Amino acid sequence: MEMLINKYYEQLNENDLSTLHYIIENKKKCSELSITDLANSCNISKSSVLRTAQKLGFSGFSEFKYSLKLDIDPEAGKSKSYFQQTMVNVRRTMDFFEKADLLPIYEKIKFADHIYAYGTGWAQRNAIAELKRNFLNCGRMINNIEAKRELDMGIGFLNERDLLIIISLSGDISDIIEAIRLLSVKKVPVLSITNANFDHNELASLVPYNLYYHSTMYPLKNKHQIKEDPISLVTLSFLCEALFFGYLFQYPDNKEGRE
Repeated sequence: MEMLINKYYEQLNENDLSTLHYIIENKKKCSELSITDLANSCNISKSSVLRTAQKLGFSGFSEFKYSLKLDIDPEAGKSKSYFQQTMVNVRRTMDFFEKADLLPIYEKIKFADHIYAYGTGWAQRNAIAELKRNFLNCGRMINNIEAKRELDMGIGFLNERDLLIIISLSGDISDIIEAIRLLSVKKVPVLSITNANFDHNELASLVPYNLYYHSTMYPLKNKHQIKEDPISLVTLSFLCEALFFGYLFQYPDNKEGRE
């Protein structure tokens, strides 16, 4: 829920924010309330509750409440098998993707003078390699920034006619926050691709374009063969492929560069 509030913050008025503050502070209670009871609790009308939910991209109150229940019970999916949970994650990732404002992202990819990408970890760098291979097929070159040092050095060359894609798990960018702020000052378009499961997503809050995937960590009782609980990132690959095919269907002629 916090991710959606961050995404649509500019569209929310004071009443919306007050309502959402109450909901965030009382998630469990609100997830069980009818729209009438929730409206009474917030001292607003039912139509106001519905409008607030729709501003966050939900088709109606039922979908809003379902999302709220998923927010307050993140452990629920862990009782499912890996394959069942993966299907849930894919559906939620697709839902995030379909609700995103995709056309401006496609336009930035289409018309950017140069496209760069930076991944905060090995899985994120693998995703960039996948994006790079796919977009080469339609004439768009993605330049992979391999390390933070390269990102710092490259800031001076980036401008508002370029595009930078940053792929992160949590959106925690404490090590590159100064770089992100400088890019913002220079008005360099930045697209973040991050996990929707993390409430505090600093990266997404600082850049103009955002896409989200949904993933699950699988706690293991026996860690003799693995140092930490693994997290499934199949949905990151799924999202990167959806981004490519969405772009391809938007621009089927595959013409390259700025027109």
